[in-house]
Amino acid sequence: MDNPSNTKKRKKLSPFLLIRLVGILLFIYILTTVDLASMWENLKGVKLNFLLYGILFQLLLLFLKAFRWHILNSGSKNTHLILRSLGEFFESYAIGVITPGRIGEIVKAGHAREKNKIMETGIRVLVERGFDLGFFVLLAGTAISLIFHDENTWFISVLFIFCGIFILTLAFIFMRSAKATFIIQKFLNRIPLLELNLDIAFHKRSGEVQLAVILLSVASNFSSFMSAYFLALGLLLDQGFLYISGAVAIAGLLNMLPVTVMGLGTREGTFLILFKPMAESLILAFSGLVLLVVQLGGGLISFFLGQLFLSMSTIKTPDK
Repeated sequence: MDNPSNTKKRKKLSPFLLIRLVGILLFIYILTTVDLASMWENLKGVKLNFLLYGILFQLLLLFLKAFRWHILNSGSKNTHLILRSLGEFFESYAIGVITPGRIGEIVKAGHAREKNKIMETGIRVLVERGFDLGFFVLLAGTAISLIFHDENTWFISVLFIFCGIFILTLAFIFMRSAKATFIIQKFLNRIPLLELNLDIAFHKRSGEVQLAVILLSVASNFSSFMSAYFLALGLLLDQGFLYISGAVAIAGLLNMLPVTVMGLGTREGTFLILFKPMAESLILAFSGLVLLVVQLGGGLISFFLGQLFLSMSTIKTPDK
């Protein structure tokens, strides 16, 4: 007979598993409801070589961030752990791009299962997202001064730049400081009623690892903006790299708000304001191309890679 405690464990359904299932179902639903015919009309005039460059940089972005996540996890050379880290990243990325407020990040913590491990993973997510968000805010602040030629916008521009530097600094501190981890642990343990009693371990990283994380963050975010820039070139959108990147950064920040799925509506509205002198049809074509390549394309590739790597990580190697 089965042990009653084991039966209870089998019946218990993890909330993180529910998030994974909901994210996967939502992803499939969106793929079946997006007006692909309209998006195809937008694609007909795009220059194929620039489109391929845009896709290439999007793929580069995904793998750079995936390996950054593995380095933040442990950086182990063990094949099982590498596949596990890559699978966790790709799955969370796929769910994140199609859910409001980047809910996919919670999936990474869900893979940890144990309470302390979940919180440790959460801190690594803060580091990862901190570097990405910091670069986006920094570039958005720079772009505001270029896009809006108004004396009143300089303060907003400086504020964004300051916030971007501040977020990057925090990400760096949480990556290397055991004291920062202890402060979070102390704060969480003092929350009334929860009684977490956390004992969060700090993973000390060498200077080489910290430098690798920073360089991968710079390279992956640069790849993101290069992808968008080549998509714009493919549609003959007549703006410079910094202008295009800044507009994408501003739209990306708005898309992080839990307002709409995949930023539908908010991105189009943002682009229509930022590219105002240009024809609306061209602006909407660019927005559609970003949706198709960066979000639907990147999300679809990540979805299959995530399931593939997670499945491969569960295959036991034969004992020698």
